Amino acid sequence: MELSTMLKMVGLTEDELIGGFITPKKGYYYTVLNRKDRNGKRKPLWTSTGLATTEENEAEAESKCLAARIQYSLDLKNGIADKDEKTVVQETPEENNNAQADSDENYSENPSFADLLNEWLAFRHPDNIVVGEDFNFDKTIKLNTWAGYAENVEHNLYPTFKAYGCTVREITPELLKGHYGYRLKHGKKKATVAKDYTIINQVLNYAVSKKMISVNPNSAITLHKIEKYNAATLNVDQMQYYLEFIVGDIIEIPILLGGFYGMRRSECAGTRESQFDFRYKFFRASHTVTKAVIDKKKIYIPSDKLKTDSSNRTYPLIPYVEERIKAKIAENKELRALCGSSYSKEWLGYLCVHPLGEIIDPDYITNRHRDLLRKAGLPHVRFHDLRHSCVGLMMANEVPMERIRDWVGHSDIRTTVNTYGHLEYQSKKKTAKIIQKSLPLKMAGAANL
Repeated sequence: MELSTMLKMVGLTEDELIGGFITPKKGYYYTVLNRKDRNGKRKPLWTSTGLATTEENEAEAESKCLAARIQYSLDLKNGIADKDEKTVVQETPEENNNAQADSDENYSENPSFADLLNEWLAFRHPDNIVVGEDFNFDKTIKLNTWAGYAENVEHNLYPTFKAYGCTVREITPELLKGHYGYRLKHGKKKATVAKDYTIINQVLNYAVSKKMISVNPNSAITLHKIEKYNAATLNVDQMQYYLEFIVGDIIEIPILLGGFYGMRRSECAGTRESQFDFRYKFFRASHTVTKAVIDKKKIYIPSDKLKTDSSNRTYPLIPYVEERIKAKIAENKELRALCGSSYSKEWLGYLCVHPLGEIIDPDYITNRHRDLLRKAGLPHVRFHDLRHSCVGLMMANEVPMERIRDWVGHSDIRTTVNTYGHLEYQSKKKTAKIIQKSLPLKMAGAANL
C-alpha cells in the first residue's frame, strides 16, 4: 500500500508524519523518531525493534519504524503523546547480558559523539595544528573558517548529537542519513547541510586517526549535487546609474572595486592606501579583512593570504577609480586631523573605515549595498554579484576567457568557465548566425492558412 493511501486511511498528512529511521546498535535494529519537545529542541526517541541486524530483518525493521512513526504522529495529533518524556532506549535481554562489558570499556576510547565534536573543535583551532604532523591536515584554516565550524557545532551539531546520546562507535551511515534528511525536510538548504557533512566527516576522520573507529561511516554517504547559484547581474546601464548614485557614500570604494575589478568583499574591505601606485597607475589586490564571531565577540582579521595564489593580482588604475580613491584618501586624512586622539589608530591606512577610523564591518557592506540598490530603484543583486556583473560586461565585449580568469584571480580557467560560462553570449550570437545562414528562410508575413 502506498504511504499516501495509508496516511489518508488513518487521517494524517505527510507533513504531520514525524520523521524517523532505523539504525543498528549493539547488534539490533532500533527505530529513531525525530521527536521535539515543547521548546522545539530535538529529543529523539530510540526504541529497539528486537530484531537482529541481518539483511533478512531489515525490511521488517523498516516496517516497524513506519508503524511507530504513524502511531506516534497520531498520538501527537490527538494530544496523547507526551512531548517532554525522557528519551527511551529499550534494550533486549541479549543486550542486558553485555551491559557489564560495555561499562568496563574505556570511555576515552569510545566517547559520546557530541563530546568528540568539541574535542575535535579544540584540536582543529588554527593555533593548534602543526602542518605536516597532524592527521589529515596539510594546511591550517583561517580563524574565521574555524569560527564558522564553532558556531555550527555549538548551535546545531552538539545539541543534536547530545540528544541522540550515541557514542562515536554507534554512529552509522543510517543515523547520519537520518540527520541529513531531517535537516533537509525541515527547510535547510543543501549548502547548509553540506557544512554539517564536512564537519562530521572531519570529526570521524579524527576518530579514525585516534583509533576509536576503523572506518569513517560518513564515507558511505554521497551528498546530492548542490545547485549552482544563478547569480543576478546589473547590465551596463544599471551599473552606470548605480555608480553615479553611490558617489560619496561610506561604501563607495568597495562598490567601485567590486564593479570595476570584480574584487571579493574581503578584498574590498581590506584595501589600503599602500596598495596604490599613483605614479605608475596601478594597484595590487593583496590584502583582506574578514570577520569571525568567537564567544559572541566580533573579531576582524587582516591577512595578506588571499583565497588562492592567483588572487594576489595587479590591476591598472582606471582614471575614474583613481580620482575617487584619491578623494577618499584625502577625506580620511582630513577626518584624522579633525578627530585627533578620538580617531582609531588600529586601522590607519585602510580605505574602508568609519569617520572615526574603525574598520567597516563586512556585513555592513552587504546590508548597506542592499539598501542603496533599493533607494536607487535597482533590482536586488548580492554584493558578490557585482563581481559577476563585471565579468558579464567583459564577456559582452568579447574579452577572452583567459583574460577574465586573470582579472578575477581564478587559479584555473575551468573555474572561470564553470562559474561564468552561462554569461558567454557573443559565441552564441555567432552560432545563431551560422544556423540562420544554413537555414535561409524568408521573413514570414501572415501564416499560410
